[in-house]
Amino acid sequence: MGMVVRRPSTAVVDNSFLEALMELLKKTFHGQVTLITQNYRVVQIERKENFNPEELQEGYLGLNLENFNSRAVKDKVVQALKGLEFGQVVLMIKKGRLVQIERHLKERFSDLQGLLGDGI
Repeated sequence: MGMVVRRPSTAVVDNSFLEALMELLKKTFHGQVTLITQNYRVVQIERKENFNPEELQEGYLGLNLENFNSRAVKDKVVQALKGLEFGQVVLMIKKGRLVQIERHLKERFSDLQGLLGDGI
């Protein structure tokens, strides 16, 4: 009989990770920050920044912190990561405002062969 491996039900994130993520978000004016999970852990962070030439010349860089509630954002990120074994959480930022959080779930199938399950 095979051994049963229990996996956590949520991605493992601690406060130092969340603080570092907040600093990364603060540097983004237009773009997205993507958290990639594997086995319930954030294994990679990607940041894509878009620049509008006029805004760049006027110095509009970074998150608008006027109405930024880091505690609420942290809570939303933790909630989005809950139960996400394989997938992504994407934080969309427009004009210095966090406007959207997307959660993308990937399902892996170990019992399928060939094109039906490889390379997900």
